[in-house]
Amino acid sequence: MSDISLAVGDGASRTTYAELAETRGISLPSARRLVLRHHWPRQAGNDGIVRVTVPLIALVNGPETEGFSVTTTDPTTSHATDTVARPAVATTDPLSDPVTVTLSLAVDSLREQLAIANDPADRRIDKLLEERRAERQQEADERRRLLALLTDWRPWWKRWLR
Repeated sequence: MSDISLAVGDGASRTTYAELAETRGISLPSARRLVLRHHWPRQAGNDGIVRVTVPLIALVNGPETEGFSVTTTDPTTSHATDTVARPAVATTDPLSDPVTVTLSLAVDSLREQLAIANDPADRRIDKLLEERRAERQQEADERRRLLALLTDWRPWWKRWLR
């Protein structure tokens, strides 16, 4: 916590946005959003730099990030000119991780087993559906035949020719 002002009452420290970003290991816009989210008091100094009263616990609980630095172009200017160096990005390929490879192989194996298990079930379902369609067709034909027998329905012109 270099360049952080002396602690003020109730275990709080007055810091600039750039110092807060460097201490927490976050970017400058993230530090500004953090201050807004927690409603920490802000005050613009005579030098034009805004200082925020941050609880010390918030400064200690920041993530451990090595090689992260916050730089300002001119300390006498406002916080708008503060710049932040980008944090290091992981260079390892997640697909080369042995755990990821093992898990992906296990998932592929389970997918194959599921496909094998579902195939006979799908065939049985298709067969049952086809049988049900045939039964419905037979029932419909039988209803038509019985209706014709019961009503003895004939067209009007056949009634004349009995």
